Amino acid sequence: MNRAPLLLVSIAIAALLSGPFLGCRGERSDKPPRQFFPGMDDNPRWDPQEQSDFYADGRTMRPSVEGTVAFGRSAVAIEQDWAGAYQLERARMLKADDAVHTARGADGNLVRDIPIPLTAELLADGQKHYEIYCAACHGYTGDGKGMVGEKWSYILPNFHDEKYIDKDDAEGLGTDGHLWNIARYGKYDVQGVQKMPGYAHALNETEAWGVVAYIRALQAARRGSLDDAPASKREMLRQQQGPAADATRPASPDADRADTTLSQGDTR
Repeated sequence: MNRAPLLLVSIAIAALLSGPFLGCRGERSDKPPRQFFPGMDDNPRWDPQEQSDFYADGRTMRPSVEGTVAFGRSAVAIEQDWAGAYQLERARMLKADDAVHTARGADGNLVRDIPIPLTAELLADGQKHYEIYCAACHGYTGDGKGMVGEKWSYILPNFHDEKYIDKDDAEGLGTDGHLWNIARYGKYDVQGVQKMPGYAHALNETEAWGVVAYIRALQAARRGSLDDAPASKREMLRQQQGPAADATRPASPDADRADTTLSQGDTR
């Protein structure tokens, strides 16, 4: 059987099919480019948050499916230092722990104590944010006599009042959950008038707990004495107070503030 005609026909068909593709190489023309898949080339494009008449709500960005929980990190079960940041980020995104992310326990009440580990890093972070967002009104020592607070139309709360210290008070003003809730969402009186703005836009859940931890450190420093301070800090505090300092006397507000940033291993 002579296969030559069949081979020639096959070559001719291949040349015809490949011609349009080969013709694209090195070809110069002022005409619009050839479109082999017009449906893909001309697919409509939307920018984020752009308006669209295609959907009934007029939005191009579609809401998540009901029940969807967005998170950007896979579970990391390895107990190593490098994994800590990923585990913390995942926990923040999932918000699975109500006590941490809403300050409320299983009974729906505000939690009594801070529900995350107290570390030197958390306290230092809390001091930073307290001095940025809180000190202007509440003062650097928490006595309510900040530069803005002293000029306010009414006396601002003093964190050293017993009602903000006693966690078991019937009003619940002394619980860590109450302080966290105020820091995040502000304060309203019984008539619904806002007395203080919330800072949820600036403080995430963990950062707000850091602020609470720092307020507790301010309270402890005011009520304590030099003997309660870490040994590595006592001499510095005595020098700041002068020769008349007495170890049994409560430390001054300035000295208290100097010692609220504890070194590693001194967190109590």
